[in-house]
Amino acid sequence: MTRTLLIGSLVAFIPLSGLIAEEKPAPTLDLEARKVSVANLEIHIAQREQRLAEWGRDIAQLDARIEKQVEELVKMLVGLRDSQNSRTKVTQIKRSAIEGLKHGIDLYAKKRREIREIVRTGGDEALDDLGKLDQRILKRVDQIAELTKSIPTHDDVDKYQSDGGSYWDGYYNESSRASDEWKQNRRDTVQSNKQRDDTTKALKEALERLDQRRRALKDLLANRKITESARKLYITELGQIDAYEEHINAQLRDVTVSSGGGGRAVGREQANDIEALFEDARRDLREDVSRLFLTYDQYVRGRAYLEGLKENLAARKEWLEKNASGKSGTP
Repeated sequence: MTRTLLIGSLVAFIPLSGLIAEEKPAPTLDLEARKVSVANLEIHIAQREQRLAEWGRDIAQLDARIEKQVEELVKMLVGLRDSQNSRTKVTQIKRSAIEGLKHGIDLYAKKRREIREIVRTGGDEALDDLGKLDQRILKRVDQIAELTKSIPTHDDVDKYQSDGGSYWDGYYNESSRASDEWKQNRRDTVQSNKQRDDTTKALKEALERLDQRRRALKDLLANRKITESARKLYITELGQIDAYEEHINAQLRDVTVSSGGGGRAVGREQANDIEALFEDARRDLREDVSRLFLTYDQYVRGRAYLEGLKENLAARKEWLEKNASGKSGTP
């Protein structure tokens, strides 16, 4: 009994704050500070939009410069052909240009796969970029076909030419040899046949890849659970394949039946000058394409970052709207 009273007396001297947790006042909602943060974020967004627009202009200018230079090179080479003096020099430059165009297709196709994955995983804003890359790839196909068709094919040229003759034992004996024109035509024919076979093979492989892509897309649309972004992408690609096939088939027919040839014959010295010009231009193009893709990557990252800022701004404005009207909310 005494012990119980003692405990009760001690409890009476313990402060109330030691038994009940002290209540903290509710935080004050600083609406003015939030309004300032919204204004600052809007300035930030305007700044990033300006930078994004600058990157967009850089991309457009680089792309236009690349296309202009490639078009001019192809046009120049198509208008030239070998002479007996240059033998196969011009044709070799054309074949080198065709290999460069094929490499360009590979680069654009690689970048296309990267962008396609962005679109598939929700980056719908990049869908139009795929179409632009497809246009560039088809343009390279056209340029390869034009260069291939410009290499002279077989022509009916007299094989032998007279070297004169002489009389022997009352008979006239005429001496003849294979003409230089016939030899050049044979060299042109060999080169042309080889390049046409290579181009034909590449075009047929492109058609096969398109057919494989069509089957894969149909399978994805029919048998898989896919996101709405992926579905939109697959439907868009499926709708484009027929047009791409028609375009490549047209070039395949032209390469197969075109007689080729034409253009201005150049000598070896001029062919060497053209080769030096071509090598410098190819180096410039490599640098420009590399810069184009680098700038595009910056643009893609900047576009995603800007979207995040805009979502943040929308959330802040929504909070202000709720709290400024007297509704409860947390800062």
